[in-house]
Amino acid sequence: MRPTTRLILFPALILLCYGSALAQQPGPQFWRKVGCEPFEARTFLEGLEETRDLVIIKGFTRITTVEVRGVRIDAVHMRELNNQRPSAKGIVISLREGDERRHEDRAFVDYDQIDRLLAAIDAVSRVDETSTRFPGFEATYKTSGDFEIRVFRQTQRGTAVILSTGICDPARQTMT
Repeated sequence: MRPTTRLILFPALILLCYGSALAQQPGPQFWRKVGCEPFEARTFLEGLEETRDLVIIKGFTRITTVEVRGVRIDAVHMRELNNQRPSAKGIVISLREGDERRHEDRAFVDYDQIDRLLAAIDAVSRVDETSTRFPGFEATYKTSGDFEIRVFRQTQRGTAVILSTGICDPARQTMT
């Protein structure tokens, strides 16, 4: 085989292999941030936070009612710079685990969901052994932004609360 023939066949073979390899790649509609994260935002705040190619202005302040280590709650207001989209209000609940690996995750709660969250917290806090016929009990509430509160029997006379945020690798705080 001549050197010029090799010079022509080798790039042609590379282009053929490269073209078929590109055809195997999924389109952008199949792309996800993380393998177990949902495709779409579940809250309006989350949707505005994930907006691309726009300037988003975020105002926030810490809400300090009861100091709980590893739990932070912020009131937040987000809007686009040019006000072409409606603004979003609500709260952000951040949980930080403080073991050997520092892990933090957060959950957004839209303003119109806050009353439901407060009513659910009130309801699960009243659950005890009289709520069921069995000795063990558990009550759970989960927001659309993946904040979960779970109350359960821990010991004979005590209950515990687990707060968690996130889907893939949730951050958790346990209280008794």
